[in-house]
Amino acid sequence: MKFKKSFEKAMLESKIMIEDYIFKCSNRTSPSHFTRSGKMGFKETILFMLNMINKSLQVELNNFFEVILKRKDTISKQAFSENRQKINPNAFIELNDRIVDVIYKECDEYKLWNRYRLSAIDGTTIELPNTETLRNEFGYAKNQHASVAIARASASCLFDVLNKIVIKSKIYRFETSERKIAMELISEMKKDSSIKELILLNRGYPSSELISTLIESNIYFVMRLKNNVFKKKINAEKHDQIIEITHNKKVYKVRVIRFHLTSEIEEVLVTNLFDESMKIEDFKELYFKRWGVEIKYDELKNRLEIENFTGITKIAIEQDFYASIYLSNMIELARKDSDEIAKVERENKETKYEYRANLNILIGSLKDKLIMMYLEENPRKRNKIYKEIMQKVSRSSIPIRPNRQNPRIKRIARGKYKKIKNVVCRFK
Repeated sequence: MKFKKSFEKAMLESKIMIEDYIFKCSNRTSPSHFTRSGKMGFKETILFMLNMINKSLQVELNNFFEVILKRKDTISKQAFSENRQKINPNAFIELNDRIVDVIYKECDEYKLWNRYRLSAIDGTTIELPNTETLRNEFGYAKNQHASVAIARASASCLFDVLNKIVIKSKIYRFETSERKIAMELISEMKKDSSIKELILLNRGYPSSELISTLIESNIYFVMRLKNNVFKKKINAEKHDQIIEITHNKKVYKVRVIRFHLTSEIEEVLVTNLFDESMKIEDFKELYFKRWGVEIKYDELKNRLEIENFTGITKIAIEQDFYASIYLSNMIELARKDSDEIAKVERENKETKYEYRANLNILIGSLKDKLIMMYLEENPRKRNKIYKEIMQKVSRSSIPIRPNRQNPRIKRIARGKYKKIKNVVCRFK
């Protein structure tokens, strides 16, 4: 199955799940919720939260009822804030899990590295609306210039760096151990004997416990080491060596690779890839593919606006976070389809570069229209909406210039999103 079919399949699977009675029952916070028909039921509430909200909440609600639902009535932002408390954030995790299954089980075009699914685990800090409730729920950071407490959360994801798909994600209290989150991500991975896993991790992760967990789970890894980790076991004169580490009285063999960057800074990697045909340069090239997860966080924060929360309760933060992760994967599937269309259109033209969809235009084009496709029962009309989006986006493709340096992603100053002030919520 091609990626276009993957998008269509993912969309249909999502539609079926959202309309499923069992899905509703398992993802409402009380059996008494959504038992009566109202202005905004379970399905409508889910779809509204998937509509990439970027304006004031009341404006978005009015638009949702008028443009998408084709209704003259609406609800207040207070009523929506009450409604969303009835939905478990796990609903969005389940939606994402399903489309990830579609990609890897039913699509034959996804990329592998030497027959491995190449993923990276990395964490990031999420800026939250700075309320006392959220500081208590998620924790906070102190301003470096003053003793001002700023609400923050820690997030992490398992990201397929070749296919640009978020396989698993987590949001936790601020400064939760990266290793702890990584262990949970690994434990929740769906084990598929047909897929060989290879995970890249940066220098905040290595420990004998995590390494033993990965080895026992038959997962391959490449981790960057801090200079003081396993220092006594590593021979400083060897650039490629095997060492032994111990955890819970069990001994594990790992391979240690050392090399210098152009800046003369030494990098040390640890791995359970023992293939002798893989040389130091191969590991160097492999590890730097981890940069894809940094780019994904940049997209999530600055294009999808994952920190632009629409509520000020713990449940609202988790809903918005996991909804954004799901949307990022749907957008990636649509982007792959658009790229293929652009490629076909340029087959007989002399072009210097390959072209990719303009992500901002793609996101803007899917706003409202994605939800309309979920609501449309007629397959021909649904396909017409999608075709119009793809034609518009493919015309706006931009060139990919090779060998461009990736600057380190800069942190955005706090207070980037202000509209949260306008969100009225009784659950403070």
